[in-house]
Amino acid sequence: MADLVYTRVSTDEQSTQRHTHLLGEAGLTTGTPGVRLFSDPATSSKIPALERPGFRELARYARPGDRLTVSELYRLCRDLADILTLRTWCHQHQVKLRVLSGALSNIADLAATDATTTMLVNIVVSVGQFQRDLQNELTRDGLAAAWASGKTSGRRPRHTQLGVTEQIRQAYRDDGASIAALAREHCVSRGAIRTAIADLLPNQPEQPVPAETAPQAIRVEIPGKIASRLLDNADLSEAERQALRRGRTVRRGQGYSLHVTALPDTHQALLAAVAPLDTDNASSPDRKAYRIYSDRLRLAAAAVVRLDTKVTA
Repeated sequence: MADLVYTRVSTDEQSTQRHTHLLGEAGLTTGTPGVRLFSDPATSSKIPALERPGFRELARYARPGDRLTVSELYRLCRDLADILTLRTWCHQHQVKLRVLSGALSNIADLAATDATTTMLVNIVVSVGQFQRDLQNELTRDGLAAAWASGKTSGRRPRHTQLGVTEQIRQAYRDDGASIAALAREHCVSRGAIRTAIADLLPNQPEQPVPAETAPQAIRVEIPGKIASRLLDNADLSEAERQALRRGRTVRRGQGYSLHVTALPDTHQALLAAVAPLDTDNASSPDRKAYRIYSDRLRLAAAAVVRLDTKVTA
């Protein structure tokens, strides 16, 4: 019997420390005899478990009598339909299912088809799904109320993206503006203001501020069809290739997109490299993907121009 250990996180930024700790306490670590690890990094929970690349690799390796182990049930399945599908798969392949933490962690085999196990799985997963649906509903209501009152949502912009670091420092140093007032004026957090004026705070030596004349890099989400063609393009410059290599892959259903942060000129060069996709000879999906990239680039570049105009006005 082999222990098939599965892990998943939704984004590159999420940590696996908690999952690794739980698995380590159970003796399920790399190099342990009989343990085989499989993972789906940066994979949305909206993708059913059986359709994820890492789980498909696990499915090819699984043999009757093996045991599938996850640190938490929701690392593997997100809703009742998915867990029922997975239980069916485990039963068909004679693979046991174990969860190390949570309400179902005391059940030896979650894939068992006896009445008690089936009832417990249905109840616990349904309650969890109800809690998520209720939380999403409350979040939507809260956002709607905030928007109706004129508030905006989303992450606050960093002051360095607006190119006003020196303006902030001058207002604090010469005009006596407070940190809270500067944060409200520039629509950033107080922590961002403190970072900008760190050397101006009491008992800190003042440091020279580098000139902010360099072009502003922008992040654009490149459709997978475009990204694949760019990665295979041998005519790109080294700077363009590095920008693509630094990009972050985000899976979306059966496809993916590549989030690339680069200078506007670099993005324009990448767009020009796939210009043949905007012709009548290209397929309809390719033309659509090209126009999506083109529109996103245009909007991102225009946003930077608007912000720079606001600062210099």
